[in-house]
Amino acid sequence: MCAADWQNAVNRLDVNASGFVEPLDALIVINDINLNGTRVLPSKPANYVGSMIDVNGDGSLSPIDALIVINSMNRVSVGSVAPAVRLPNQDGEIVDLSSFLGRKAVVLYFYPKDNTPGCTVEALDFSNRKSQIESLGAEVIGVSLDNVKSHNDFSSTHTLNFDILADSDRKVTTAYGALTEINNTPIAKRTTFIIGVDGTVKKIFTDVDVLIHGEEVVAALQAGILN
Repeated sequence: MCAADWQNAVNRLDVNASGFVEPLDALIVINDINLNGTRVLPSKPANYVGSMIDVNGDGSLSPIDALIVINSMNRVSVGSVAPAVRLPNQDGEIVDLSSFLGRKAVVLYFYPKDNTPGCTVEALDFSNRKSQIESLGAEVIGVSLDNVKSHNDFSSTHTLNFDILADSDRKVTTAYGALTEINNTPIAKRTTFIIGVDGTVKKIFTDVDVLIHGEEVVAALQAGILN
């Protein structure tokens, strides 16, 4: 069996090959899991014409296959109200996004994992640019699936000067459509949202290059996207 034997080659999100991505696609995956459980998928019969349930193409069926479809339909867009965020930071203190309403914009960035090379470069860049970003009316906040202790170690090791939030139950990352996986391990996809003082999303960065991302964020703020 090839890795993507049960994956729709035209559009991986279109489980039932209807030509559309819709709630039914996620429901088909969920129903199959409820009926047959999570599992490694067998070789697909040559004459098979049914649902293509392996959304991520890893050769197995698991809840992440349904979640990828759901995330694609729930994705936050520019102009939409930013989903709620209320999570503990590296010190275990709760940070609530709503506390910034009417007061300050937020650069909310999701990253895969503490103390990995790319995430460290990105965090240090934001840390170095904190004063500049604040002068432009925004606060930097990071989010990953790591727990508070991991965040505390990461922040202390690199002397970070902004909050990084622990989304251990993945709810916030899911709400922002930033949940993905690597080698069957859920992680936050590297994505950044600039949220205005009115609580709406002003800018989204999805193809993040950690070497230039801080500069991109500053440039967007300087261009007046918060006005």
